[in-house]
Amino acid sequence: MQVAVILIQGFIELIGLGAFLAGFFLNVGWLMVTGGVLVVLDDVIAVGMGVLNPLFPVLLAVVLAIIFTPWYVGVFWASAAFKVLDIPNSLRKLIAPRKFLAKVGGYETLV
Repeated sequence: MQVAVILIQGFIELIGLGAFLAGFFLNVGWLMVTGGVLVVLDDVIAVGMGVLNPLFPVLLAVVLAIIFTPWYVGVFWASAAFKVLDIPNSLRKLIAPRKFLAKVGGYETLV
């Protein structure tokens, strides 16, 4: 079960980031918003699970929301900035989910 969750999480991270960036740079509003919502939702789940400390991402989101028009594009960019840095982990989740679980300490529950 944990392997399936890791696979789905990696897929959502990469699809959300890709959709947001493609929508932003190709000027396709619905694609940008869909990807941005997925990226922010993934961050909210990570904060809820205690994996992500919300202080810096929230401050960055507020600053970028003031700079960008419309404001939600700034929030999307704040979340996407951290996802871009985490692309290698997202790829590991898709390619080798069991090794990723072993790295984070969840492998022993699979055996």
